[in-house]
Amino acid sequence: MSANSARLLLVDDDPLTIRIMSQMLDAYPDQRFATSGEAAIALAKDSPPDLILLDADMPGMTGFDACEVLKGDANLAHVPIIFVTSHDAPALEVDALKLGAADYVTKPLIAAQLKARVRAQLRVRQIVKDIDQDCRAGKSRTWPVTPARPNLLIIEDDLSTIQLMRRTLENTGTLHFAASREEALRLAHSYAPTVVLLDTHTSHNDGFEICAALKAEPALEHVPVVYISPAADIDAEQRALDLGAADVIAKPFKAAVLQARIQSIIDTARRIEAEVHAIIQYWQTVDTDSPQATARERKHPL
Repeated sequence: MSANSARLLLVDDDPLTIRIMSQMLDAYPDQRFATSGEAAIALAKDSPPDLILLDADMPGMTGFDACEVLKGDANLAHVPIIFVTSHDAPALEVDALKLGAADYVTKPLIAAQLKARVRAQLRVRQIVKDIDQDCRAGKSRTWPVTPARPNLLIIEDDLSTIQLMRRTLENTGTLHFAASREEALRLAHSYAPTVVLLDTHTSHNDGFEICAALKAEPALEHVPVVYISPAADIDAEQRALDLGAADVIAKPFKAAVLQARIQSIIDTARRIEAEVHAIIQYWQTVDTDSPQATARERKHPL
């Protein structure tokens, strides 16, 4: 999705914060603004955005209240929401993710971080748009089905981190551990991972090289990759997101936050899967030159 075509909705009760976010995201000229949850919902219903940046703590309808309303609207549920808040509280972050938020960024805002996380969310929406365009053009597309119990491929060579991830994620899915690039590729082809987790850099592996190797495989191209990175390393976070990572989780991490973020990635993967399968099924049964197809193009939320 190009910056010129992306529609952003920036929501904060503080006009100065909106101005700061708008300037940081000036590469996206199509921006709308709201200073309350009620106004944000009205604007979103009038013209669904591609991404919403939402303050958590607003008078009246809070960001959490607004998020719940937006996610309950069939026409807006697919729109990713990034919470932007001054509350660096793991419990609130977990609550936001459980409500359906795609990300949670804390103030004071860092321009490079905000831009990278916005690009990452817009990239996810572009996957669905690309599938729709391919199907409309008559190109045959398929999409894998996420198993009832997701496969989590964790690439890590530190024993203490492996043990922590095992305890934290054992109820989220079936865990597969790899200590090297070669083992990671072998397991990825054997078990079709739903999500891949890896460190940006460990003593024996370069996480960026491993990610590039995974993304080069057609069957793994769209598998979400989640990096674990030191909290202070904004450069590594930006590089990971720009290379195609679905998320970057700062370490040392809280177990509840890791679990909530991975579950959010899985839920997003399932939503994309449902959207893509619906698109594929539709274009398999409708003549692209028919009036019904033309009407669909006018009505489709993409």
